[in-house]
Order: sequence, then structure tokens, then C-alpha cells
Amino acid sequence: MQVDDKLKHIGHMDSMPYIKSSRQRMGWVFGLNATIGLGIAISIWWLQSRGNLHSLPTHLADSAIHSIIYGTMFGLAMPYLAERLGSLQFPWNWFSLITSLAVVAVVATAIVQLLLASSGLITTQRFWPEFAYKSGSVFLIALIIALSVWGYEKFRDQINATNLQLRTQQLEKERALKLLTEARLSALESRLQPHFLFNTLNNISALIPQNPLLAEEMIQRLAALLRVSLDRHTGGFVALGDEIRLVKDYAEIEKIRLGERLSLSIDVLPELESLTIPPMTLQLLVENSIKYAVSPRIEGGKIRVSAHRENGRLTLSVCDDGPGFAIEQIASGHSIDNLKARLRNMLGDEAQVSVSCEGRGATVTISLPAVTVA
Repeated sequence: MQVDDKLKHIGHMDSMPYIKSSRQRMGWVFGLNATIGLGIAISIWWLQSRGNLHSLPTHLADSAIHSIIYGTMFGLAMPYLAERLGSLQFPWNWFSLITSLAVVAVVATAIVQLLLASSGLITTQRFWPEFAYKSGSVFLIALIIALSVWGYEKFRDQINATNLQLRTQQLEKERALKLLTEARLSALESRLQPHFLFNTLNNISALIPQNPLLAEEMIQRLAALLRVSLDRHTGGFVALGDEIRLVKDYAEIEKIRLGERLSLSIDVLPELESLTIPPMTLQLLVENSIKYAVSPRIEGGKIRVSAHRENGRLTLSVCDDGPGFAIEQIASGHSIDNLKARLRNMLGDEAQVSVSCEGRGATVTISLPAVTVA
């Protein structure tokens, strides 16, 4: 509905200059012809009379009659006729327009000659010879002008058509790039979520022969976690608070397997929980820390999740006390590599991922624009 209203508004605005020009065309034509006639009259008077003021009124009257009559007739009649006759099939459109030029030239010349004769500017003997000469010459001049205008309009239409084609191609290209980005994003997300699911199912499978009751509890937690996860819109953003709850649920599932070996602390202020982030961002980093920094070690490990906002940006950090790694060591297809690609597709250069290792452990930091949930 809003698009239709905008189109109607645009169409109304486009029609306003035409309506305005139709109302002002008469005055504009008269003013232009009077100015041109005055300039021609003064030029002819100066060249022929050498400044003789007595002949100036005659030259002004003669030039005014010619310029006003010819200019008004052609200026008002031909745009009206060209708009209607131009829609005819070829060659009738050209035949009709040329005939119209000839008719307007003859009628305008007749009016000019009658005015000149009635004002005494020409004699009766000069009426018909000048009538034939003026009709033919005015028709040729009008035909040349009409052909020039037609050539200019055709050239302008070609330029407009080319510009429209270029804009259409650009929009199609942008649309194709958007679809490609969305396809890549969907492919990355389809690799991330099953990864989490398969790891959890493997943990449950290992617990079934050892502790069936614990395995059953783990299945129940997994069902609750999947219910929350599947209710999300996978292609959009989620609130940081929802992501924190997902991380806690996932950590509870892992604690069933790891027990006290897993220690998770979360340092996120409540006022930051309404900010948006790509889904399963923190969960993936926590999962990665559990896999490489906690599970392989008998003593387990500690993981700390923190967030803070500064200068319009949200910074997320996941730290562990494991062996650490460098970002250059991340292989293609690794979970963090997939996360980087997903963030790049969703946020472009606005998203930054860095890895730092100070002493023992690793810290993965993600910097995003601080945007509040709409």
C-alpha cells in the first residue's frame, strides 16, 4: 500500500511541470517572440538605416508582426499536434506532421501579410509574391527545426534508455550478490548448528551405558535447548540476552558430562542484553573452548564470557585457560573460520574477529556495531 502511494505521489509530481507549462506556455511564447522580434528589428534598423530614428517604428512593427505571429502559431500549435500525430503508425505520423507544418506556415503567412497590408507596411502588389516566398521559406525553416528537435529527442531517449538499462543491470547484479551472500550464509549456518547437535548426541551416546539417568536428563535439556534454537529466525539477529541463555543451557548439558571440570563465568551487564548479535556466536566460541581447552585436560578448565559497549560498538570476549592458539592456525572449515565468514557475510567490514594469547589460554574477541533490538 505504501509503495502504491509513493508511485501515485511520484506520478502526481511528474505531471505538475506539464500542467504548469501548459498554463504558462502562452505567456512564455509571447515573451520569447517579442524579445527575439525586438532584437531582430533593432539589428535590421541599425544595418539599413544607420541609426535613423524615423525608420525605427517601421522596423519594430514589421519585426513584431513576423516574430509574434510565426512564433505564436508554431509555438502553440506544433507541440499540441506533435503529441497527437506522433503516435500514428509510420509513415502516417511523418506525413501528418509535415502537412501540419505546411498548413501552419501558410495560415501564419496569410495572417502576417494581412496585418502588414492593413497597417500599410506593404503594398497590394507585394502581397502575393511575398506570401509565396514567406510560406515556402518559413515551411523549410520549420521543417529543419522540427527535424533537429526530433533528432535531439531521439538521442535523449537513447541516452535515457541506456541509463535505464545500466541501472537495471546494476540492480540485478546487486540482487544476485545478495542472493549469493544469503546462500553462503545459509550454508555456513547449516554447518554450525549440526556441529553442535552432533557433539551433544555423541556425549549422550557415551553416557547411556555408564549413567542412563544422567543421559536421560541430558536428552531433556537438549530437547529444551533445541526448542529455543529452532524458534529463532536463523537468517537474522538475536538479543544478546537470548544468546547468553543459550550458552548457559549448553554449558549445563556439557556439565553433565564434565562435572566440576567445567567452570563457566559470565560477565554481561543487564543493560547490554537488549543489543543484537548474530545467532549462536557466543555458543560456538564456548563450544570451541570446551572442546579444545577443557575436555582434553584431566583438571578441566575455566571459561569466561564478557561483553562491554564503547563508542557505539559492542565487544564480546570468550576466554579460556587452555593451551591457546593463533588465528593463523585456524584451518579453513574450522568453527571459528566459519564464524568469521558468517559475520563477514552479515556485517561486512563492521565485524572484527581477533585472537590473543597471553601466557596460558586464548581469548577470542568479536567487535560489532552496538544495535538495540527493534
